[in-house]
Amino acid sequence: MMAKSRKTIAHRERTRRNNVRESVVGYNPNLAVLYGQFVDSVYQMYEKYPGNPTPPALALPAGYKLIAWVQMMDFIIVGGDWTFYGLIAQSTTDENNFVLAIRGTENLEEWFDDLTSTVLVPWENFGNVGYGFSRIYQTLRVVYAETLGSTSATHSFEPTSTFAHQVAAAVQRHAANVTASSVAVTGHSLGAALATLYVAHTARNGLLNTPLICTFASPRVGDPVFAAKFNQLGITSWRIINELDVVPKLPFLGFEHVQTVHSYNSGFSVIFSLGCLHSLTTYLHLLDLTQQLSDECRWPPMVAATAPLRRRVRPTKKAVALSAQAQKDIAVSVPQDNDATINITIKIGRTEEA
Repeated sequence: MMAKSRKTIAHRERTRRNNVRESVVGYNPNLAVLYGQFVDSVYQMYEKYPGNPTPPALALPAGYKLIAWVQMMDFIIVGGDWTFYGLIAQSTTDENNFVLAIRGTENLEEWFDDLTSTVLVPWENFGNVGYGFSRIYQTLRVVYAETLGSTSATHSFEPTSTFAHQVAAAVQRHAANVTASSVAVTGHSLGAALATLYVAHTARNGLLNTPLICTFASPRVGDPVFAAKFNQLGITSWRIINELDVVPKLPFLGFEHVQTVHSYNSGFSVIFSLGCLHSLTTYLHLLDLTQQLSDECRWPPMVAATAPLRRRVRPTKKAVALSAQAQKDIAVSVPQDNDATINITIKIGRTEEA
């Protein structure tokens, strides 16, 4: 019975790897859900262990183990702590198969960082990208478990080298055959922008094979030059959006999306709010209707007394923290060539948790 079970698991893993190869020539929503679940694990780890830069692995897709954490340091608030931002996972049946997953914005400081991305800055002969995206990317570092299977003892690559080089070093440390290794990349929201920068940086330097980048709710990362050079890399890119989500429409002026968009529309199945339309759980539900929506986002609204318990929409934990604050307006002014100024205001109001 045990042998049969192992054969079944091995067969499923071979099928999944074949799907990865097939994804290079065709879009695969089921595979997109799998990569979205890695990002979902990052969110769960962040919410379950707030303030812990190396939280224990939670809900990783079957057949993968955590080998490293991705951390960032806020660049606006000087002297901040390292924050858990993502992970690197390795297949337990194919030691040359890795996944890099990066989460999106979860707190007020990160929103301030995001707002600075409305200004374009040069990015290493690769066109121009949003300033905030570039600065956050420069702070990213990799921290991994020194003993495989343990999350207690850690070793850190301090950011004396680029994030792309740190990921390459982590893969070199764990892969069975570095030349045959590959890293699929996925991210949601801000994490999608950072994932896009990572892929461009890795490909330009010839560091690792990237079979696929799968992003959810990605904002525009750079200008038309950046987008054109990214598209010329020849890497399979799935940029998944909800047409009713405002984040993929940002920033406005001077930015252009990378390829290739796969559009969905949540319609009246999801409550019309910024958080629900942008939530990763909403995106996964649009890809696969068996993926549960959060009760806070399902339309029509459910009665709390009769609603079954289900996982909350993100970022509810931060919404609770903000509920103690008065409404705030965050304003950014973008100067134009004709001496005019475009003012962008984001309102952060009181949010109550059901």
